[in-house]
Amino acid sequence: MVNPNKKVKRPNGLGNVYNYKTDEEGNVFTLPIKTIIKENYIYMYRAINDENYFIVENDTCFFFKEILYDDEVVGFATYKTTQINKDALVMQYFYVLPEYRNKGLLEEEIDESSALFESSIIIEYPTRDMVEALTKHKLARVFDDRFVVSRIPFSVPMFSLEDVQKGIVREEYDTTGTKGYYKMSHLYDLELCTVVGLAAEDVENMYDEDKVDEENINNYNVISLPLRDDVEKYDCINKRAENAELKEGTYFKNIKKFLDDNDEIIQNWLTIF
Repeated sequence: MVNPNKKVKRPNGLGNVYNYKTDEEGNVFTLPIKTIIKENYIYMYRAINDENYFIVENDTCFFFKEILYDDEVVGFATYKTTQINKDALVMQYFYVLPEYRNKGLLEEEIDESSALFESSIIIEYPTRDMVEALTKHKLARVFDDRFVVSRIPFSVPMFSLEDVQKGIVREEYDTTGTKGYYKMSHLYDLELCTVVGLAAEDVENMYDEDKVDEENINNYNVISLPLRDDVEKYDCINKRAENAELKEGTYFKNIKKFLDDNDEIIQNWLTIF
């Protein structure tokens, strides 16, 4: 009888990759994420349930990739395509068993996937811990002990500031009926645990789904919904609620000034890699 707690081994040191399928008519069949985990890695399935790790119900991916440590499968990453950049893949989920964290596996995964798929990688909804892991391996840099500029772009759905400030975590937010616009950004606020997306031109232009101009979808300020992990570890909902700049409406303007004041340093750092 197979021990359900025994980790899957890959003696050759190469993790498996599950790929999406297409039929003769060109129809695309993506992969059911939770089903793959449950059917192939029961120990990880139990772990994500024990940790209440969030995966959108019935979510699918184009690629499901094993993460190895010492030739054992200790995690997974999933990827999907994006209309934001046809030469990129979005990392939807990145999960590693608790005892294998802080071992540089996120950075290794980004490097491996970039080469394997010949694509740049975008991280969807990064946690603060993921962002800090990027800084430790020089894939991102902290400015003023708070703002992170990342070489790896982030992607988050767009919501109004009013919706984001309701205190509802991403895992519990009802997205039914939303238009599903996404914002890509290289900026993260460690204090508020949020991806920060600035308007391309109008510094005071706030996102409002009821009044959105689809032709200028990038010209809106947004911050991302809070994540459960960040709320539990860093109390980010209360910090957002108490933030004076958000209350006064100066948050995005001040960040824009910060970026302008440090533009030369930031651009030099981004180009030296």
